[in-house]
Amino acid sequence: MNYELKELNENNLETERLYLFPLQAKYLELAIKDYKRMQLDLGLNIARQELIKILKYAMEIRLKRILEDPKNYLWLTCWAIIHKEDNKIIGFVIVKGVPNEIGEVIIGYGIDEEEYRRNKYATEAVNGLVNWMFENPKVNAVIADTDKGNIASHRVLRNLGAFIFKEDDELIWWRIEKLK
Repeated sequence: MNYELKELNENNLETERLYLFPLQAKYLELAIKDYKRMQLDLGLNIARQELIKILKYAMEIRLKRILEDPKNYLWLTCWAIIHKEDNKIIGFVIVKGVPNEIGEVIIGYGIDEEEYRRNKYATEAVNGLVNWMFENPKVNAVIADTDKGNIASHRVLRNLGAFIFKEDDELIWWRIEKLK
């Protein structure tokens, strides 16, 4: 199947099997209201009819942040993980803010579609976005937190060279450092 994304621009990233598409405010808003319509408007095949509750909430927060700081939307948005061959969204990487004073950026990620899990798509997507982030001289490290029991996410982060730098009863915080 040919890639049909209608909004190709210089901000999209490409990996071997995926496109990473940063959702602008208009697409976040549309996804929150009508996820199916957002996918159709982007020229994608429908992955699912509605967003899962936690992702909808994350997008509401991202939309609010982007409306407050539109020039930094790439650092405040959800990046759709689009499977090239199937032309559909299979998950998201969420960037939670601009680099802080010591050059850290926090992300979250997930592959929503069950049939795409355990195929290294999360590793490929996160690696693609981390590489893009490390091109920015203000970024020194990428941080991700995971539930202690989320072994699949632990594997993704280990594969990317992340190390544990903090944990509590529920969460583990991982750090990927920029190579100097």
